[in-house]
Amino acid sequence: MTGAVRDATVAVRDVTVAVRVEGLTRRFGRRWALRGVDLDIDSGASVALLGSNGTGKTTLLRVLSTLLRPTAGRVEVLGQVLPGGAGGAHGASSTDAVRRRSTLMTPHGHAYEELTGLENLRFAARMSGPAVESSRLLKTLDDVGLEDAAHTAVRAYSTGMRKRLELARLSLRTLELVLLDEPFASLDDEGVSLVQAAIGRWRDGGATVVVASHRTRAATERADRVVRLEHGRVASDEPS
Repeated sequence: MTGAVRDATVAVRDVTVAVRVEGLTRRFGRRWALRGVDLDIDSGASVALLGSNGTGKTTLLRVLSTLLRPTAGRVEVLGQVLPGGAGGAHGASSTDAVRRRSTLMTPHGHAYEELTGLENLRFAARMSGPAVESSRLLKTLDDVGLEDAAHTAVRAYSTGMRKRLELARLSLRTLELVLLDEPFASLDDEGVSLVQAAIGRWRDGGATVVVASHRTRAATERADRVVRLEHGRVASDEPS
């Protein structure tokens, strides 16, 4: 029994925290989007961040992705203390380090309207590393069901097709932290399954995944933990 307790203690100490948030608040004018959020997320975990519209889910993801600075509190992501709030760095080094190792998938995506799906994917690959062969890019589009739209301008894509293109873009990178904001919106059952399969692949690769959604069933399918926000605060935090 003593040995079992000792082993368990060692296992706990070996856990690496990917995200640590302490007393995080974020204000937009007179409106408080986040009010003293405390949250730790272990590396390799998959977390469903639930709540209705306006509860602070998107704001929290934008802070973790470095797109927003906290009004107060301390935010540490992948070992980097982010600028703003308490103890935040003043330079851009911590922000750049987090952006190289993480990504935020937004509901509207990052595609260029006048480029085709293939051209968007090729551009994204060049921005994040060495050039990728067209055959691999086409295979990646095929994996998300966009093989017939590879040479179609994105301006003609539906919202669901744009989501699939985002999944293809993210699959080209090796990521440590994946932040997904309403990834299931405007998707049919097949599209939902593609997102859930991608979450599984990221987890298998050791990445930490945070899925913000108001679709409880879809978001919790691959989650280890379920965190619920209400009025900008953590209302509950439980195993899935």
